[in-house]
Amino acid sequence: MVKIKYLNIVLLEDLLFVDLVKKIEKVFNVSLPYENKKGRYIAEGQKSRYKIELIDRFDDLSELLCDEHHVLALSIPFEEEFNYIVIENELMKLLKNYGE
Repeated sequence: MVKIKYLNIVLLEDLLFVDLVKKIEKVFNVSLPYENKKGRYIAEGQKSRYKIELIDRFDDLSELLCDEHHVLALSIPFEEEFNYIVIENELMKLLKNYGE
């Protein structure tokens, strides 16, 4: 059974979800098709070593369920011989450069 490590990042930018999807696609060089899942838009894509999900801050079902910020959720398969920290550092570097 493969263990999964999760890294959730709160994005502080005040952008429309569709604009943020385009920006994250560019940063990660991946296609992120999105669909409404239970009231929330979720964009999903796969890189070679991890899965990317971008979660909209708005919920169509209720204003009470909305969040202040969008969330970038990354799922990284964890293997004993592989160093999870290496991927985490690569991701942080990509995200740091995406603001420039």
